[in-house]
Amino acid sequence: DVVCFVGPEAFKLFLDERYFTRAHASPPHIEQILHPNAVPFLEDRAFKRRKELLMEIFKESALDGYARILEQVMVRYQRGWAERGTFAWVPELTAMAMSVAGSLFIGADPAKDDKTIADAFQTAFGGMLTLPIKLPFTPYGKALKAHQSKPMDDAMAQALAARSKDGEKLSDEEICIETFHFFGAYVPVIGGLAFLMMCLGQNRDVLDKLRAEVREKLPSGTVTLARLRDLPYLERVCKESRRVQPVLPITFFAKVKEECSFDGVRVPKGMKAVGCISPTLQDSAVYEAPAKFEPDRWINAGPPQQSAWVPHGGGQHLTAHRCAGEQLANLMLKTFAVLMLRDYDWTFPRQDFSPTKGQLFATPKGGLQVKLNKL
Repeated sequence: DVVCFVGPEAFKLFLDERYFTRAHASPPHIEQILHPNAVPFLEDRAFKRRKELLMEIFKESALDGYARILEQVMVRYQRGWAERGTFAWVPELTAMAMSVAGSLFIGADPAKDDKTIADAFQTAFGGMLTLPIKLPFTPYGKALKAHQSKPMDDAMAQALAARSKDGEKLSDEEICIETFHFFGAYVPVIGGLAFLMMCLGQNRDVLDKLRAEVREKLPSGTVTLARLRDLPYLERVCKESRRVQPVLPITFFAKVKEECSFDGVRVPKGMKAVGCISPTLQDSAVYEAPAKFEPDRWINAGPPQQSAWVPHGGGQHLTAHRCAGEQLANLMLKTFAVLMLRDYDWTFPRQDFSPTKGQLFATPKGGLQVKLNKL
């Protein structure tokens, strides 16, 4: 039996640790694949300690270092796409995202793809591999050895350097566990990129307005967080694309540890519970015409709309199970949009744009067939 929480007020109750715990709540095979001691399954002091250290990996100074890696990989892929005419974008975005992940999380070379990394992690998420193993011949072991011998500018380097306010640090085992978790938590960004490009290609007025903003404020040069702050319309577009085309249906599971109630409905102790991400983002009681892609709805959005925007989970980053890498996802979507709008245009032939069902994360069902042109 599972209790499903939909809407900002329901989500708020679901995040209340007085009544709900994530510990030992998810299906055993999910915990085994990601590791039972990964941060999504921790609670209380263990969770707060780990989350504080993980947030150090995604602080602003670190993200600017990651931006250079993102841009190098993205530009390399975009140049290749421009020579191909019409192709399916989702598989290409998947390959690009895995190249970015390998470069960010275990120090792979951003100038080329490493198929062994993509294959290893795709096998793992197929359920064949259960634990991140720190041995000399594994991706983890090799990456840790490399990072301990020379300085690098990626997420693993930040993980090794992270310290809590009490001076605690992540152990090598915790870094291995969370590196694997990062790959898993990062994979849905593929859907986010695909739906962002789909929304822009289907709404030429939005695309043209956003291209004008990019050409005025960030026409050339390296993309940084500071420069992205000068693009408010880009912020609204990226936020709205994740609302109108949800990638994830639900949160990780929780368990009711103390009986509570919501809107007159009793929630018994011992039941499983999930926060329903997609229905909350599409809640017609919160968002007017929720199926419409309307970036400017965020200009005057109030607390209900802001609270219902839960593509990465709800609550505060340090105290709730909201994705620690949310700002990395923001950076990746915005950087990709800027680089595409600077130099390329794209159109879609007739196809099925509806989201896939029954998968870990949604992408356009037709693979997002696209015709890409260099400007």
